[in-house]
Amino acid sequence: MNDDFIGRAGGEGFAETGSASRVKRLELKPKTPLEKFKWSVKNYWFIYICILPGLISMAIYSYGPMILQIWLSFIDYNFADGLWHSEFVDFGMFRYIFTEMPDFWNILGNTLWFNVLDTVLGFFPPLALAVILFHLNSDIFRKFSQTILYLPHFFSWVIVYGIAYALLSETGALTSLLYELFGYRVEFLTNPNAIVPILYVFSVWKEVGWGTIIYLAAMQNIDTTLYEAAEVDGCGPWRRIFVITLPGIRGIILYQMIFVIGGIFTGGNTEEILLFYSDATRHKIETINTWLYNYGMGYFEYSPAAALSLMQSLLGMILVLFANKWIKTKWGVSIW
Repeated sequence: MNDDFIGRAGGEGFAETGSASRVKRLELKPKTPLEKFKWSVKNYWFIYICILPGLISMAIYSYGPMILQIWLSFIDYNFADGLWHSEFVDFGMFRYIFTEMPDFWNILGNTLWFNVLDTVLGFFPPLALAVILFHLNSDIFRKFSQTILYLPHFFSWVIVYGIAYALLSETGALTSLLYELFGYRVEFLTNPNAIVPILYVFSVWKEVGWGTIIYLAAMQNIDTTLYEAAEVDGCGPWRRIFVITLPGIRGIILYQMIFVIGGIFTGGNTEEILLFYSDATRHKIETINTWLYNYGMGYFEYSPAAALSLMQSLLGMILVLFANKWIKTKWGVSIW
């Protein structure tokens, strides 16, 4: 009897002690962001030491150049006065871009047109190809097809240009064949009307297979019993694609679309364009990024290049934020 009483009393004592300790922990729990940060550093100091080199590296190589770019955008930089003593021109470089910069509006138009082509030819073909590969009945044929389609991605753009040159140059294989058949030569690589289609034929060939990976990975999470049930209900192959496959990967599709919208002012693959670049085709394929390289670096136009790049980055960020907000509101999908 006494033992039972002591046991109950001890249990109540332990319960009270536990409640008191919980109350004490709640009282000690940090509430403000600064208190939370101090508490986190105090308790996880070793983790902070481990990530410190990465933070320092990011500050030097990411945020450092960003700050210098912003400063360059508001000065008229020259080598004699240096970075910190060049004339401060306020928004003069931005006014120069819109009013005095040669071919600015043509460059902007080319950039936007390339982005339209990127959206149509760089976004939809990998999605369509991924759907086709996913619905193939033969695993062996699917794996073989994937290997063949992925291979061009590992070619550098220099190699791709070499293939294009071997086929389409003045003495290339395809040009020579057309000459033998029709008696005239077509200079494809220096033809302003042909250069953009050529760029995107080789771009799609190189990247379409690699672009299917993210969609195929998402399709693996679709419940296969949905296809079986749909087939029993009389749903045909095409119908199953639109009611099961595409809705099943809607999140990934919208996620990719956000970045496509954010890249509107990027304008194609810069490395590819620079390799196919020539004086004869310059006015057709000159984009913001190629101008930054050719004139910003080639002619030491650092301040106009910095201002144009800053404007490009800010517009891209605004578009990403807008696209993310719009898609999150409409479909409930966002990148954060």
